Parts: sequence; structure tokens; C-alpha cells
Amino acid sequence: MIAYIEAQGSLLRLRVLGQTTRKANPNVVRGRIRGFSAKARSRLLRLFARMMMKGVRATFITLTFRRFPTNAEAKRSLKAFMQYIRDNYPEASAVWRMEHQKRGAIHFHLLCFNLPYWHWQDILSVWKSCSNQDKTRIDVRLVRSGRGVMSYVSKYIAKCEKRIGITFFIHPPYQQKGRKWRKGRYWGYLNKKALPLAEKVEGLITDMKTIKRLSNAAWEIIGTDNRYGSLSFHLFYDNAKALAIRNIERWGRYLDEWEYTIKDHTRPKRQYSPYTEHFSEAELSLIRVQEPFGRARASVASSSHPCAAGWVAQSSKAVTASRVSPYFDEHGKVVSV
Repeated sequence: MIAYIEAQGSLLRLRVLGQTTRKANPNVVRGRIRGFSAKARSRLLRLFARMMMKGVRATFITLTFRRFPTNAEAKRSLKAFMQYIRDNYPEASAVWRMEHQKRGAIHFHLLCFNLPYWHWQDILSVWKSCSNQDKTRIDVRLVRSGRGVMSYVSKYIAKCEKRIGITFFIHPPYQQKGRKWRKGRYWGYLNKKALPLAEKVEGLITDMKTIKRLSNAAWEIIGTDNRYGSLSFHLFYDNAKALAIRNIERWGRYLDEWEYTIKDHTRPKRQYSPYTEHFSEAELSLIRVQEPFGRARASVASSSHPCAAGWVAQSSKAVTASRVSPYFDEHGKVVSV
């Protein structure tokens, strides 16, 4: 049994490899998003759990509408506002959440990170121009600690939506449109690369007893019913990184070490000619094979071809004659023979 373990921020995740799971049907089309579901809330909380808030400047902004805009109009205004932040503050990032008020109007909660000082009157003027409103309200607060960030997340951003009780004539449900007017994403992020994500630790655990021990402890803390007896879990834990490192180093390996061991490091054989790397087929056809300057002479006359016996004898005589020819100096006198 092999389990994949991951720790990032305050999120600890364990997933057993090799278990049979139902494959997704590619022909199924995802339906319209009609509300803030439990799965969407879980994904949002996991994203915030992966962050490291220490030393990060966080700003909480609430954007409201005076009237009752449609979903498309509200999303268009939010997109224009976030584009203004992207253009003027490229190092800033944000996570947004759409919510419906009791009166039925849409408003947005934004949690911005590394956003420099921005006066609330300037934010109000930018939001008015983006939403085409003459009068509106905003709320701007500076979050001073990581615990304060999570409190705002649990109170506003990750808050479950309740049913709307008050009904007006301009309210869409009163016109018998049902819940079809609620569609589109309920949360998202801006500039994901700049989000303050913590360092990720990944590894594999090969000890079955350790995997079961971690799973039993995690499900005991989670406290929900594990109907299928699953060993995989997601746990919010402050010391998730230290716990993952301790279990990986003692009963497993880090993910990069595991990939290096299972990888084939033998050098593959070359399946093509090295000349084709530097020359094309047309260039190779133009290259002429030069004939050698001279012909090689056999070291032993008996080992040469019978037809070349005369040539070998003549070349031997020529070499012998050149060796015994006299040498003359610059005045014409014989120096040696």
C-alpha cells in the first residue's frame, strides 16, 4: 500500500494510490451553477488553508449595488473593478465571493493581498465608474493578523447562503422565474500566481500501519461519518508541514526522490546518423568525396596484391634512392650522403 501525502499551509492531505474510482463520463455536461454548494465552499476553504498569512497585508472590501442588477451585469462590473486593480497594482491578488442580500440584491466580498494604501473615496469612485451607479456603498477594512483573515473568511466569504424571505415586485422569483436567474461562479480569484501560498511538501508513505494510523487519527478529529471506510482525508491542522515531514522521512520518501528512483537513467541509443544533425539531405548530396593524396604502401612486399608487385618494387627503390641521396649546404658542398 502506497499513500500520497501533501502538506501546504494548514492543510494536510492524504490519498491512497491504486484504489479503484469511478471515471468521469466525458459526455456529461456540467449544469448551471444555481447556488453556493457545499463542494464549492470546501474548495474555497482549502484554498485559504494553503495560504501563509504571516507578513502579508490583507484588505477586506465589500462592493454593493443600489439596485437589483442581473447576474451578467454584476459580473461585468466586478470584472472591470478587478481589471483596474490588475493594471494599477500588478503585485496584488484577491479572492472574491458573490452573495445575495436579504433584499435580493447582489454584492461582492473581496479579500485582497499585498494591496497598497488605497483611500476609500478613490475605491468608491472607481466602483461607481465600473458599476455605472451614482450612489452606492462600500466597506473597506484592514486585516491585521492571519487569524483575523480566517475570521473574515468564515463570517463573510465562506458563509452559507440562506433563502431569501422578502419578495418585491421587481424581485425575479416573484415573476415566477424560479432559481434559473442564479447562475455563474460564486467565487474566484485574481492573479493566482501572486497569492500568498505556503511552501508545499509532497511525499509517499509505503508503511501500511502508518497510513492506517494517520487515517484513523484524522477521521477521529474530523468527526464525520466515514461510511465507506476510506483512508484518504483532508485535514486542517496548524502543524501540517512538520507532521508530513516527520512521516515522510521515517516511513517513506519525498516525491522528487521517488520519481528519481523509478525513472530509467540509462542513456538511449542513437537511432539516427550524427551527420543529419548538422547537414540536410540536400547538403549531404552536394558534398564530394575527395580521393586520397597518395596511396598506401604495404609494409611487407609479400603481403601486397600480386598485380601490384612491380609497383611495390619500384616504390621501394625510389624510397631507398631518396634515403642515400647526398645533402648539399648553401655553398654547394656535400654535407652527408
